[in-house]
Amino acid sequence: MVINVKNEIGGFDYAGSRDSGVKIREALKTNLEKGDKVTLDFVGMTGVSHSFADEIVGILVRAYGVDIIKNKLMLNNATAEIKSLLNLVIRESRKISA
Repeated sequence: MVINVKNEIGGFDYAGSRDSGVKIREALKTNLEKGDKVTLDFVGMTGVSHSFADEIVGILVRAYGVDIIKNKLMLNNATAEIKSLLNLVIRESRKISA
């Protein structure tokens, strides 16, 4: 499954709110629980906020552990800044869930 982040947040190029990530997190959760691989496509996105990143990956890491993210979640077209922030949130969430 491929989730186009920009389309899911209403066509904006920056995802700044936790609320905008809820639908994406729910789709991720549903597919990851089934064992499916999911690709988040950030095409056209200039950035995301810490709260958005926490909503889409942090909550899942705290609930299921980091392995499900490492093994089943792929990123396409993410800028270096987006990747860096997602990795930061994953590291923070690992500490909380440990």
